[in-house]
Formats: sequence, structure tokens, C-alpha cells
Amino acid sequence: MTDPYDNPQPVLRTVTDKGAPLTLRPAELGDTAGVLAACLDEETLRWTTVPLGYDHEKAVGFVTGYAPGWWERRQGAAFVLADADDAYVGQIDLRVSGDPQVADVGFLTAPHARGHGYMSAALRVVAEWGIRELGLARVEWKAYVGNDGSRRVAEKAGFRYEGVQRSGCAHRGERRDAWTAAMVAEDLDEESA
Repeated sequence: MTDPYDNPQPVLRTVTDKGAPLTLRPAELGDTAGVLAACLDEETLRWTTVPLGYDHEKAVGFVTGYAPGWWERRQGAAFVLADADDAYVGQIDLRVSGDPQVADVGFLTAPHARGHGYMSAALRVVAEWGIRELGLARVEWKAYVGNDGSRRVAEKAGFRYEGVQRSGCAHRGERRDAWTAAMVAEDLDEESA
């Protein structure tokens, strides 16, 4: 059996529930402006760990170092979400933890692209790909309690809600309670049956 990391990071394709095509691909320098705009958005900063003071240099670093680094280290993959015109509409990371059969996801949608179904389609295809192609047993989602948008994305993607993890996430120097959900290999087997 070949190791998927021996090949270039794949490009994944799917469609939203509204029928819009979506490509998940490695980040490119042309994505820098979209990354920067998304990471300066107030809602992004409120609900994610994107560092304060995000600037053009950090966006270039995301595209050239952070995003490809996951695949290069054989610890998962970071994808840019691109619409039918190949324009940046968001990003999603699948990060393998200390347990090689478990990964967590982190994602953000560009402000102009929210509400179009891009992220739930992306989360679904990334989780299924991780389970089928990387051999994961479990893909975990976590969000600060109150992040209703992220929770809707996870539920729509087929993640099963598991509860509240008290002080489950760090955010700008404090611990916050987190909602947790997961997709496991058995979930895909149940759908096939």
C-alpha cells in the first residue's frame, strides 16, 4: 500500500447543496489577498485563533509555509476553497494529532462567501477524504460555545454533536468552553448501507 503523502497534495472537488462547484486545492500566491481579507474580518477574529494584527506578510506566510507545511510534514492538509471562477472563498485544515488515526478540522469562510454552502460541502469532502484516503478513524470539530455558524456547518456536513468540553479551547489567553462533534469511519459505513 502506498502512502498518500508520497504524492502531491490532492485537489478535491465537490458541489454545494445549491449545486455550485467547489474546488479544494493547495494554496497559491494569488490567494494572498483573499486570505488577508478573511483574516481581518471581525467575525473571523471573534471565533478563530487567527492572530491579531494579521497583515500581508502573514498571509504570504500562510500560502507559502503554513498551508503546504501540513502535507510536507505528513500531518494532514490545508486546502483553499475556490469557487467556479477559482476565486478564494475560504480555507480548511485537516490536522492529524498525536494519534495518527485522529484529526481535527479548522476552517474559515471569506465574509463575501458565507451562506452559500461552501464550507459544509468542503468539511464533508475533507472529512470523508481523511477517513478513506488517510486512514483516519475519527475527524473532530470543535468551536467555542456560541459559534452557531460553525456548528451549523458541522451538523450540515454530517458531524455528530457530542457535547460541551469545559475549558476546551484556548482563545487569546483564556480558556473557553467548546462544542464538540465528530465524524467517524462507521458514519460512512452506515451511509453506504
